[in-house]
Amino acid sequence: MDSMGNATGGVHGLSAGTLKGSARGALICVCFGSGWMYWAVVSSGTQSPLWFSFVTLPAIFLTLWAILRIRAFRHLSPSSAELAHSMRFRKWFWIDFGFEWGLCAIAAFLLARVGRSDLMPQAFGVIIGLHFLPLAKIFTARLFYWTSGIMVVAATGSLIIPRSDLRTVSGCMSTGLTLWASGIVILCRISSTGQRGLTIS
Repeated sequence: MDSMGNATGGVHGLSAGTLKGSARGALICVCFGSGWMYWAVVSSGTQSPLWFSFVTLPAIFLTLWAILRIRAFRHLSPSSAELAHSMRFRKWFWIDFGFEWGLCAIAAFLLARVGRSDLMPQAFGVIIGLHFLPLAKIFTARLFYWTSGIMVVAATGSLIIPRSDLRTVSGCMSTGLTLWASGIVILCRISSTGQRGLTIS
C-alpha cells in the first residue's frame, strides 16, 4: 500500500509507486471485506449455498481484479523519491497496524469476559474504521477519510437494532461493504488511469 496517495486522492499522472501501492491496498480491502461478509452470512443463521454464493462470486471477481492490477504493474520501478517516502513512513504504518490488531484483541478479550461477545462486530468496526485515519495521512489518501467515517458511523449505528442476529449481521456487513466499496473505488481509478500512468512513468 506504499505511495497510495495519488490514486486515492485524485491527483493526475499516476506514478509507478502509486499504481503498485494502490493495487496492493485494493487487494487488502477486498480480502478483509470478503472475510467480514462471510462472517455476516455465518451469523445470519441461513448458511445455505445460495447465501454463500452471494458473497463468493463478488469476492472472487474483486480479488482477481486486484491481482490482475498487481500483475500489470509488477514490472514498474518506484522512483527514488517514492522509495524514500516509503521508508520514512513505513514504521508509522506498522505502528498503526499493531495498534489496530492489539486493540481488537483487547476488545475481544474484554467483551468475552463480560459476556458481550455479540458486540464484537461493532467494536472491531470502530477500531478498524479509526485505523484508517492515520493511513489517510500517511498515504495522502482522502478516500480513507470517507472509509473511516462511514465505517465508524455504520458500526455504531447498527447498535440501534435490538440485540439479535440481525444486529450482528448489520455490524459485519457495514464493515465488509465499506471495505469492498473502498477497494472498488481504488481499482476503478487505477484501471481507468493506469495506462496513462504507465506511459508517463
